[in-house]
Amino acid sequence: MQKETIIHNNRKVTKTTKNNGTISYTQRGVYIGIDVKTGKKITSSITAKTLRSLDRKIIQARLDFEAKGSTVKETLAINNFEELAEAWFTSFVTWVTSQNTINRVRGYLDTYIIPKFGDYKPEEIKSADIQIWVNKLAQQSKKSVQSGARKSKKGYAKDFGAVIYKLSDIFDFGITNFELSHNPAKTIKIPPKPKSSKKRVMVLHEEELTTWLNFLNNLPNTRANRRFKVICDTLLSSALRINELLALTIHDLDFETSEIIVNKTLMWKAGNKKLGIKGEMICKDSAKTDAGNRRVSVPREILKDLQAFHNEMQSYFKEHNLPAVDLIFPTIYGNYMCDRNERATLKKRLVELGLPDYGFHIFRHTHASLMLNAGVNWKELQIRMGHKSIKTTMDTYAELAPKKKSEAVDIYLKEIAKLTA
Repeated sequence: MQKETIIHNNRKVTKTTKNNGTISYTQRGVYIGIDVKTGKKITSSITAKTLRSLDRKIIQARLDFEAKGSTVKETLAINNFEELAEAWFTSFVTWVTSQNTINRVRGYLDTYIIPKFGDYKPEEIKSADIQIWVNKLAQQSKKSVQSGARKSKKGYAKDFGAVIYKLSDIFDFGITNFELSHNPAKTIKIPPKPKSSKKRVMVLHEEELTTWLNFLNNLPNTRANRRFKVICDTLLSSALRINELLALTIHDLDFETSEIIVNKTLMWKAGNKKLGIKGEMICKDSAKTDAGNRRVSVPREILKDLQAFHNEMQSYFKEHNLPAVDLIFPTIYGNYMCDRNERATLKKRLVELGLPDYGFHIFRHTHASLMLNAGVNWKELQIRMGHKSIKTTMDTYAELAPKKKSEAVDIYLKEIAKLTA
């Protein structure tokens, strides 16, 4: 291979002749332009097979530099609103610590925002487009509420207002980072949420609870049924939330005080189909709220049942040469367990028995009802439920103490009788 320096258009060019006879021309230090972000001169080395081609490549390099905004620094570009929304969401994930919030907002994007405006150019979305759309969402939500459906179908939920606020956040992000000129969502009038008639909190009353407990006690003795029974019995005796229970390890059982220590919860981390990322259960190292970090007294038999099931799973792992885990309710692979399958089993069994179907929360509500009617004070119930405010406890469960209501009338009559005797 031979190299020689030649002069072309008053510029030094290196001519390279390879052993096979092919020739190329390289010009180093070609001036491309001034970087608008740094103010520095940008140069480059350009190679071509002919001198004429070299001249064309130099001109094209300068044109490409201008087309990219006259900078070599990374510059994000968006072609449609979906790309803007995804860029915003990438940043949003770094701003928020709650996985539940991230999942909810991801749902807003996938269910509402991207299907509606994903193909639009951001600058072409008008306020009228958004207003007509949110009015339609409000009408759909109203129909859903009026139908009495316990769960709205996709796109018919009452959170359309939150969707519009997130849409506005995305436009603000575009103004800051992509030079959008305005935010068309700022002037939108959000219709009021449709109001549904308040439904009573679902509980298992005395006869229903007797039916349920007898059913549990007569289940076939399989590992799946033993696990199901321990889960239901523990939820009923402790008022834990299902994902607080599934996060428990053997170290969260205090046999000295007969308490369950609640200091973490499981949550679902949504996947991303576009990126090929699957959803998974993750453990948050704190309860749902600060008040959710608590110690809950339970019957000692409940702790023994939890310990027994943990030991059973450890025997299974040992038998199959799998590593031991501290979780009380792991999957057969030792991972965090999702409540989805157990929830489906619970629904099927409640319906078969003609009992109210309210998911695992029905045991939490039933526990509150039992405690109130047995005379537990509101403060103690608040602590057991893990509520931040006693107002939350009273607003939610006041109607679950019918016996106490009748006792209040008896107390009133007795006091009046004393005064009029």
